[in-house]
Amino acid sequence: MFAFSRPGETWYAFEWLSETFFSLLHGPFGLKGVALASGLIIAATLTALLRYTLARGANSLIALLLALLTVNAASIHFHARPHIFTLLFMVVTLWLVSDDRQKPSHRIWLLVPLTVAWANLHGGFLILFPLLALLAIGCAAEAYFWGDLAVRRKSDAIRYAIVTAACGLASLINPYGIGLHAHVIEVMRAKWILDLVDEFKAPQFRSEAQLDFMILLFLGLCIIAPLVSKRRVTEALWILFFAYIALTSVRHVPNFAVVAMPIIALQLSEWWTLWVSNQPKTSIARVFDGIATQLGARFNWSSLWIPLTVVFLSLTGSIHWPKDFSEKSFPVRIVQRHAEQIAASRIFTTDQWADYLIYNNYPRQRVFLDGRANYYGEKIMNDYIGLLGGRSEWKQILDQYQFDLVLCPDEMPLVSLMKTDPAWRIVDKEGKTFLFARSTAH
Repeated sequence: MFAFSRPGETWYAFEWLSETFFSLLHGPFGLKGVALASGLIIAATLTALLRYTLARGANSLIALLLALLTVNAASIHFHARPHIFTLLFMVVTLWLVSDDRQKPSHRIWLLVPLTVAWANLHGGFLILFPLLALLAIGCAAEAYFWGDLAVRRKSDAIRYAIVTAACGLASLINPYGIGLHAHVIEVMRAKWILDLVDEFKAPQFRSEAQLDFMILLFLGLCIIAPLVSKRRVTEALWILFFAYIALTSVRHVPNFAVVAMPIIALQLSEWWTLWVSNQPKTSIARVFDGIATQLGARFNWSSLWIPLTVVFLSLTGSIHWPKDFSEKSFPVRIVQRHAEQIAASRIFTTDQWADYLIYNNYPRQRVFLDGRANYYGEKIMNDYIGLLGGRSEWKQILDQYQFDLVLCPDEMPLVSLMKTDPAWRIVDKEGKTFLFARSTAH
């Protein structure tokens, strides 16, 4: 219902629960409610990750430093999108598994209802199964290679295999059953999506976030041998697997950061403790170690007063909240000035701006292609990229889809070409954003 290029295309409500959650917030509170709730979930995720790392015995300064690297590396998913639930549930899963490995309890079965919610919140729930499967495989490997661990680890392997199977069955409780799994896997394996969508491409290590990921990646690979030597095969397998998927697709970088950070922090803390123990009591190293001990005690306290205060301030109007999207990233003013014309036209624009048009002009707006690229197929996606890049047949593509308007930023090659084409005229310009319409005189 949102695209004139694919009328009648089947809609997959595979994230219906998160969409309902955001909708319930948006109804009474608008963008403020959606942004506030998303920020609180992200903050809760990072707080829980730090607390989990400290609970495992990591040095507080090392844990804090690695947590900051993780924040930046994972920031690709710090948006009001269903991805935030996957990051939160990843941390909860790791904590439950860690506690169970130290002292088995019935709490591990909380993963089953968690899976039900996860499967209806975000398609990233599938990442749970390799994580649990590698847990079972790691326990089996430890039982095979180290005889003194055989009895306990065999029992653990069977236990976690049953948990994995139970979670798999629980994930079928969704509107599509096994069809949900098939749809998500189909999207993730589609070659044209992997080739054309930036989020599915390999990281390029050019941004600050990707450089932080590189640091975590190198640290993770450096501790593989020590982990195996200490018979912690599961953690080694987790690092290798999540490093592999992160290197093949940048969308998995946050998953790697969340899984690897606590493991890295614990190993570095062990090395730090060993080194500090041989230093004089008056050395700088001992001073920092004392500071870390004091901070660790404080970090173990969390308070609900902070999020409650933020919510209170937001509801009282004490905080200035934007009522529209950021003008730095979206063509807000042009859309406001030409809302009726844009809503009634066949417009070509970027996928992110198309999302904004759908939101701003709902329910009238139809677009060529929006952020849900999996709905459009390889041909439309190729035509979209070809237009933005000013491919030689750009005129034919504009005619083929009968576009009336074109809304693009100046850095796109298409804009330079259209400025010189008499078939199109500039209707409006705001900063580096141009709105073109077909010239009636042509």
